[in-house]
Amino acid sequence: MMNEEPPPDYETVNVTRHSNGLSINPEYPRTIPGIIKITEMVVSMITFISSMVYWYEGHGWVEFVSINALISALIYFILSLVNLRNFTSRFPGPWELIEFIYCIIFTVFYLIAALVASAFAARYHGNVGVAAFFAFLGTAIFLVDTIYQYRGWNASDSSVRTGTAGATITTTTTHHTSTRYACSDSEPPKY
Repeated sequence: MMNEEPPPDYETVNVTRHSNGLSINPEYPRTIPGIIKITEMVVSMITFISSMVYWYEGHGWVEFVSINALISALIYFILSLVNLRNFTSRFPGPWELIEFIYCIIFTVFYLIAALVASAFAARYHGNVGVAAFFAFLGTAIFLVDTIYQYRGWNASDSSVRTGTAGATITTTTTHHTSTRYACSDSEPPKY
């Protein structure tokens, strides 16, 4: 039995991935955050249209909230669709915290808009009631998005929170490429 084993043959492979170019993420619209953003845009559009059909005292606030929610949800959807949020070196910022605060603000704004529209729904045209319903639905959707963003922000590591994460990942992998063992024929190989 030999005590000295020859050193096994190993191969070291360094893999470096760069994410320097913009790339469209076709899977994003099918993810939960993508579905939430699409739902926010649709509900905001319906709320905006239904609040414009008939004039009432609070329609300006409902229109303001719904169109701003539509535009900002569209912007966040596009940022996530083209992976622009992953470019922390080019666009530094705590993206998870920013989107979490955005969701809190629009949840509160939609709740106020829903209360304003529902206060006038009984006195005016039925479209005001539709605007109130969709404003409450928008409140619920933005609340779900707020909870989802909080979980994502809370689960992210400190480098992502502070915006210091890089765009280059280097991985070192070592593979054993030989099956030679230094043992006698009567003993099985020892690992």
